Amino acid sequence: LTEERLLTEANLLREVLKTPITQGKKEEIKSLISEVGKKIEIRITVLDKDGVVIGDSEEDPARMENHAKRPEVIDAVSKGTGKSIRYSTTVKKDMFYVALPVENQTGEVEAIVRTALPLSFLEKLFSPLKSKVIYLALILIFIAISLSFASSRALTKSLDKTIKLSEEIAKGNFNVSIPISDKKGEIGKLNLALSTMAKKLDDLFKQVSLEKTQLETVLSTMSEGVMVVRGDGTITLINSALKDMLGIKDDSIGKPYWEILRIREIMDLVEKVIKKQVAEKREISVFYPTERYFLTSAIPLNSEVKEAIFVIFDITEFKRLERIKADIVANVSHELRTPLTAIKGYVETLEEGAYENPEERNHFLSIIKRHTDRLINIVSDLLLLSEIERKSAPWGEEPKAAFENVDFKEVVYSSLEALKSRVEEKGINVSLSIKEDLPKYRGDRFLLEQMFINLIDNAVKYTPEGGTIGVQVNQTNSHFGIEVFDTGIGIPKDHLPRIFERFYRADKTRSRKLGGTGLGLSIVKHVVIMHGGEIKVESEVGKGSRFIITFPV
Repeated sequence: LTEERLLTEANLLREVLKTPITQGKKEEIKSLISEVGKKIEIRITVLDKDGVVIGDSEEDPARMENHAKRPEVIDAVSKGTGKSIRYSTTVKKDMFYVALPVENQTGEVEAIVRTALPLSFLEKLFSPLKSKVIYLALILIFIAISLSFASSRALTKSLDKTIKLSEEIAKGNFNVSIPISDKKGEIGKLNLALSTMAKKLDDLFKQVSLEKTQLETVLSTMSEGVMVVRGDGTITLINSALKDMLGIKDDSIGKPYWEILRIREIMDLVEKVIKKQVAEKREISVFYPTERYFLTSAIPLNSEVKEAIFVIFDITEFKRLERIKADIVANVSHELRTPLTAIKGYVETLEEGAYENPEERNHFLSIIKRHTDRLINIVSDLLLLSEIERKSAPWGEEPKAAFENVDFKEVVYSSLEALKSRVEEKGINVSLSIKEDLPKYRGDRFLLEQMFINLIDNAVKYTPEGGTIGVQVNQTNSHFGIEVFDTGIGIPKDHLPRIFERFYRADKTRSRKLGGTGLGLSIVKHVVIMHGGEIKVESEVGKGSRFIITFPV
């Protein structure tokens, strides 16, 4: 019971004295413990963190030695609670001590509060042979406690509420109701400070929560990958875009970057920026398992943990477009240079005297005309392809503005009529299968006709004399189906993935000989895409090819 009493009183005193101790009000401490010590008849001692006595309820602190080596003080600092029964060199008595540390906001020990009772008092209290003394002592203790309780009832009640409210705030409940009954006293000041602190903490947590939500929203909608790494290599932030970009499926927060990242060049960049704390940009190429290109930007953050933020852009598509652009320029240059060189050569031959020979002149002029026609066809196809891309671009002319009701049967017949002479010249059989009562389709009639002409023209070119070409058009509830097939030479399987590229030819020599520009199938694909459709090809060498197109109804 005595130990519990000393511990309880020490706890109460620690809370009451915490503010004066942290504020360094030594005189107020001395006055308070002297007054309380007399009322509760317990010896009270307050020490600073170095063991120097600040105040004592029974002795002058100036005449007391350093208490840092006292066992109860050592245990209080190291274990949180100190107890000991020993002889006091100050009051010359055997005493029972209980000591508790007073900690600041950062958890460091600022002071020690110690309560004590003499053993002689305890012996009298528990001696069965001195019942009268015990009875008298109990009466005196009851009277002392009653007087103390009567004089400090308001203080204790407010203090208990303050302690409970402090515990609620510590749990994160900032909407507590804090009564402020005495604004002049120490408890009133403490309640006022708690009220202000709770409100500020509530506002701060709401602001932090809002900013966190905004940051998470921004990061989740970014197409760029973002990652923050601490100086020890721990990942503290990573957005979904980067996870998708690098194929990261596991939870990455709190893990070292070398366990998460699999690309050596990115890992080397992270290591360099963290160690040297310097900003750096780097383009990274990855060729396994697929070819990818990344542009990375790293900036060290001015923080104690030496964090760095990494922003990663997937520039694979940009690289692909650059390559396509370069290929187009090279192909166009090559396709234009070949006929121009031929024209120039034959013009020079004519200038050197061949013009005087009618037979040679006519022969050379026919060659020049053929190459001129080829140049016109290439330029016309390029202009048509450019026009289709312009209409299909998000920022370009709305393609549906030129849409009209199109009769597929009429378009197929007009396309065949345009190629009639070539079909008859090669003796090619034409097979048509067009569903009766086919509804009209909303589309660009000119481009759809150009699509049929290009497909049928290719079928005629690559089908030997006496072969067969065919066109089929049908319609279901969800789409129109179009097939253009032939019994020609077919396309090797390794060429099929690239046949819709500009200027790509499976057989370049045969294609140029037949007058192809290498742009026909590319135009076909862009027309299909512009109308929201899909195109695929089936082909077998020596048996022919079949182009299958679907348009949504």
